[in-house]
Amino acid sequence: MLDDGTIIKSKVVIGCDGVHSIVARWLGLRLPVYSGRSAVRGLSVFPEGHGFDHGHSIQQFVDVGKRAGFIALNDKEVYWFLGATCPPKGVEKGVDPEMIQREVMENLAKDFPPVFLDVVKHSDLSSLTWAPLMFRYPWDILFGNLFRSSVTVAGDAMHPMTPDLGQGGCSALEDAVALGRHLGDSIAKHGKLMTRDIGFAIERHAKERRLRAATLVTASYLSGWVQQDESSRFMRFLRDVIFYGLLLGRVVNGITEYDCGKLPSVSSLPSRESESSI
Repeated sequence: MLDDGTIIKSKVVIGCDGVHSIVARWLGLRLPVYSGRSAVRGLSVFPEGHGFDHGHSIQQFVDVGKRAGFIALNDKEVYWFLGATCPPKGVEKGVDPEMIQREVMENLAKDFPPVFLDVVKHSDLSSLTWAPLMFRYPWDILFGNLFRSSVTVAGDAMHPMTPDLGQGGCSALEDAVALGRHLGDSIAKHGKLMTRDIGFAIERHAKERRLRAATLVTASYLSGWVQQDESSRFMRFLRDVIFYGLLLGRVVNGITEYDCGKLPSVSSLPSRESESSI
């Protein structure tokens, strides 16, 4: 049932309804939890050009309990972020973008280099967001109900994670490929999607995605924790020597080299005349 009371009947439900998923709640998954950090994100516009290299390099700045960075998207636009170990302000009253910009420049990022403050100053106010960073405990993904009959979840509805490795949207695409592959196997075998195969395909998809999703959630959380906590000499050693020097490259390679399988070829799919009524 939709918010306006409309009822939609379906043989298959794939919940892609975000971190506060109603479908996930119906499946019995525990609610996502607050990571202890929040993030401000924005898009800055420089009409005359910003002068940054808009390759693939990112500039990052770290302080105790804070981490910020920006990357040029093109000659005139820059994406920036700031994460902090504090809850977002003003959410209960409705977010005021001017308040967000002022809070970043005058408080959260006041000790960061002028180049970052200038990027924040050029923000398109309509793009600014400030939200708590939520995630689902990895053991809830490993052992929770990710499916029931012909109902499942994908993307943030299944595995909300902190953005520290940039894998939220990527993992949702992996979900789509894996689910499409399992459903496509039925089409390739029978020439159409068989109703009796849907539940089995969804079950195989959920089982396949458990470990991968739980691993990404864990790695993202630990990545953010070790990079943002500079409260002691040990933590700085852990971040600069162990994480940046030894682990980050291996983590990134492990993520980028993951193979979520191949979709069935177009030639194996049915023609329009033989399409299933599902």
